[in-house]
Amino acid sequence: MNKYRFSYTERYALWKAYNGRCFYCEKPLEFQDMAIDHILPERLIEFPAEFKRLRQEYEIDENYPSFQINDFTNWAPAHFRKCNIRKGKDIFPKKLTLLLLENVHKRIPKVHQELEGLYRKRGRDNMLSSLSAAIENKHLSVQEIRKFVAQVEKSQHAEEPLVISFGLMIEDVINSEELPSDVSREYPYLCDWLELDLVKRLRAVITTPFHYTQPSERSGEGLSVRIVFPSLNKGEIEKLNISWWEILEAANFWDIFGEKYKDAFPEPPNQEYFGQLEAGPPTSR
Repeated sequence: MNKYRFSYTERYALWKAYNGRCFYCEKPLEFQDMAIDHILPERLIEFPAEFKRLRQEYEIDENYPSFQINDFTNWAPAHFRKCNIRKGKDIFPKKLTLLLLENVHKRIPKVHQELEGLYRKRGRDNMLSSLSAAIENKHLSVQEIRKFVAQVEKSQHAEEPLVISFGLMIEDVINSEELPSDVSREYPYLCDWLELDLVKRLRAVITTPFHYTQPSERSGEGLSVRIVFPSLNKGEIEKLNISWWEILEAANFWDIFGEKYKDAFPEPPNQEYFGQLEAGPPTSR
């Protein structure tokens, strides 16, 4: 069975809806350490007879008529190593399963609220909405990018530079015919190569300086980087070819970090700092 591949939109909405905490231990959960757990294990899809029996025995349809294995009705965020792996493919007893599903069900309105925030563009007073859903569903166009940049310019913090978050799924890259055969498929080395490749693609069209706002996030399954463009020539971004990468979020610096760019970087990074992108990107430890 091919396991369900979660999109960044789904992962982010779920993480936000649970306030960045693990469903099982309720302790803080770093986004890059998050696994999405199935309350009823995904393997049941391969065994329809067992799944049907379980639904009847556990009275799933009576309590949760919209229940699906691969849906927010059955997903919960968990620590990858401490909680998700410990649970494994076990099926909990009926009483506990229904209790867990009830707790998941209570979060669904919040999940949908987060999804709506990602899929919809908000007004100029709230530029925190992400473009990831639009990119993922192929709704993004050059005209939309221009409109978004224009909204940022007219907003309360019009002077703040644009920040773009880029992300990808490693499996998509490995399966791509575009990946050179001499590039290592080992996760750490592949991440290094991909970050440098993104910088080269940016350098090919962006003539103004840019730099990381923080170390890259490496989850084991995906990779994401956040880059700020202090003096972007807006026309250049139209020529950008990012290949495997997706734009997860595009907003001005204030709306993402809640502070001004000049306060976060009192002295603009010098050329040596920018050169670090080409010498080797920073990585999470």
